[in-house]
Amino acid sequence: MITLEQIQQGIAKEVRRLDDLVEQIAEAGDRAAEAEATYRTLYAKSRLTVRALHADVKLTVDEVADRAQDMTSDSQREHFIAQNLLTTRREALRASQARLDGLRSLLSSFKLAGG
Repeated sequence: MITLEQIQQGIAKEVRRLDDLVEQIAEAGDRAAEAEATYRTLYAKSRLTVRALHADVKLTVDEVADRAQDMTSDSQREHFIAQNLLTTRREALRASQARLDGLRSLLSSFKLAGG
């Protein structure tokens, strides 16, 4: 049987976890923004480089994009990793919030029952 003390300890634990997750989300958001900016900048430069290197040959837009993509694949991978980390942290925050809501409901029910 769960006690009032266990519920309160669970709530305190989830509140601490929420604080940690908020900090982690802020850091992940910064990292994701930096990774995206880096990727987009490199991709734009790569498109210009491809066009300059092949000025004598008429390349299609898709060919330019493909070659620029090849040149920036590592940066794009880092961008995707950073975005996925941010998404994972946000999902963890939502899960922690749901656990906290459940514990608060349990606490309320416990108090109504006279426990």
